[in-house]
This record gives sequence, structure tokens and C-alpha cells, in this order.
Amino acid sequence: MTNEQDEVIVDNEEETNEEVEENTEEKPAKADKPKRTPQEEYEYHKGRTERLAKKLGLKDEKVESVKNTPTDKPSELDMGGIAYLGQMVSLKGKAEIAVAREYIAQGKNILDLPDNKFFLQDLQTLRETAEHDVAIPKGKGRSAQVASTNIDLAYAKFKESGEWPQDFDTAKKLKDKIVEMEAGTASIYARK
Repeated sequence: MTNEQDEVIVDNEEETNEEVEENTEEKPAKADKPKRTPQEEYEYHKGRTERLAKKLGLKDEKVESVKNTPTDKPSELDMGGIAYLGQMVSLKGKAEIAVAREYIAQGKNILDLPDNKFFLQDLQTLRETAEHDVAIPKGKGRSAQVASTNIDLAYAKFKESGEWPQDFDTAKKLKDKIVEMEAGTASIYARK
């Protein structure tokens, strides 16, 4: 008798498994909701804020400031404003963006900046200064180049006239250069 009961139990489990499989197959797929635009997303959150403030009994400046916040501020320099100025006046670099921000902080409109002669003049001055700074070589290598140039000049003068320089340091460096050059030519002949 125990065998029959065991069989019945196994049969019941199999039937329930089949029913579960059938139920999962019959469920329809959920349709995706369309995505909101940024403006719709803003309006949604703004409404939720207002409802939550009303529910909690809050009516202060924070909620009012959310209601009165404009979404477009043409007087604020954001990435769109930087892109606009980059297109109109070839605005590049942090220094030029800082100049634009200064003008906007003074109350100038972004859309008026490409026609503002003072803004354009400040940009031109900044660009000329940057070009000037790039043209001047930097570092301690500048002085070494001058010294080697002086020795080259002394060597050329010695080759033409056979005259040694009056300065002891330059004469010593000239002698070292001549010895070095003769050693270099001797090694070239030794290789052949």
C-alpha cells in the first residue's frame, strides 16, 4: 500500500509542475512605457515636490523657489553657452571661458557677447599674450645654448683668422673643442 501512495504523491507533483509551466506561458508581456523628455521629467518632479510639500504642510521659500525657477537662463554660462561662444568667437581654453564668465557675471547676455567689442578686445588681448608667452623659450637650457653659440663663433673666427679669443674661459673651451673635433676625425680615419 505504501507504494501506491508514493505513486500518487509523485503524480500530484508532476501535475502541479505542469500547471505552473502553463500559467507562466500564458502571461502577456508588459508594454514598455515611453520615455519622458527632460522637460516632462522636470514638470513631473516639480509636481511631486508641490504635492509632497502640501501633504507635509510645508509652505516656505524652498518650495516657492522650485516653482519660480526658470528652466532657461540665457545669462548663465553652461556647456551650451560655452559651445555657442566656441562656435561664434572660437572660444578655447579655461582662460577665455573665465573672461566670458566675468562678462556674464556683470549682467551681459550670452547671446550679445559675440557682438560686444569690449569682450572681443579682451579675448584678442588674452590670445596675443598667450602667443607671446609661447614664443619665449623657457628653462635653463637657454643660457647653455648661448655659451655653445659663442664657442662656435670663436671657432669660426679662429678658422678664418687664426686668432685666439682674449677671454681665458672661451679660449680653453675653444681648445677643448678643437681637440674633440680632431679626435673625432682621427676615429673616422681609423675605421676606414
